[in-house]
Amino acid sequence: MYMPLIVAMSVGLAAFGLGWLLYGYHMQITNQIRRRRQFSRLERLDRSGEPVTSDIDQVLEGETLIERVAPYLTGQLRDKAPTEQDSEVRLLLARAGYRGIQPLIYFQALRVGLTAATVIFFVLYAIAAGSGTAWLKVILAGGIAYLAPKYILAWLAHRRIHALAAEIPLFVDYLRMMHGAGVSFEQALVLFAEERRVGLPLLASEFNYVRIAIKSGRSRTDALQQMADQLDLAELRELIALVNDSDRYGAGLQEPLKRFATRLLEKNRFDMQEYVGKLATRMIVVMVLFLLPALLIVTAGPGFIAVFKALTRLT
Repeated sequence: MYMPLIVAMSVGLAAFGLGWLLYGYHMQITNQIRRRRQFSRLERLDRSGEPVTSDIDQVLEGETLIERVAPYLTGQLRDKAPTEQDSEVRLLLARAGYRGIQPLIYFQALRVGLTAATVIFFVLYAIAAGSGTAWLKVILAGGIAYLAPKYILAWLAHRRIHALAAEIPLFVDYLRMMHGAGVSFEQALVLFAEERRVGLPLLASEFNYVRIAIKSGRSRTDALQQMADQLDLAELRELIALVNDSDRYGAGLQEPLKRFATRLLEKNRFDMQEYVGKLATRMIVVMVLFLLPALLIVTAGPGFIAVFKALTRLT
């Protein structure tokens, strides 16, 4: 019964091990060739004093084979407009804390590789089993392997968004303290992004991207608004709108931040009351299923035992 599964697993592991060895050998040879060509080019430059270029030098000094092939394998061509699915995956990656084209390529490569490996494994299993239902398992396993990374990424993004929401009240207090000390919002943003010991690492990493975007030439309003749109967090969106409106109309930040902090405190208190109410409702179900039977056994158990003993004496 388990022989086809054992055979398929053995063949799959052997193929994976062989492919991994070939990949490692290829990377080792490629690195050695690249180092040799770079040293030889440096020697030629030292002797002649003129740059020596050739087709081989350009290929070896450019992108690696994996970097050239990965965009085609994942569908992320440079001259191709991003699809709706790519935009959704990129948004989930940004919410999970991974930005740029490189995490997107790695995610799509992992997704395609996992799907291909799963399909190959179950195809070998279906061939070894020789039954018609085994091919249905191939389709089911391939679909699960293709969809599972996206759901895992969505779960990671959802968990990180909740952690970011928990850091916002402390960040508002930090802005109030810095503004009260005479520090401008830009300086407070730079200090917050560079100093990770404040105790808010997730928001610090997000505002670090904002700081880099501002240094690259983007306006502060656009950089903050892009971060708010990517994270899609209501509290952060309100805070960014407050800061942008204050910057637009030239108003102070101390009093608006104070009112915003009070509103966040009230909202957190109401959310906690709602959570406690839902938790009490859930505990009723737990008590009925687990505590009530034990209570009946303890209280009514001796009476039932006495009744049973009396009935046995009558008989």
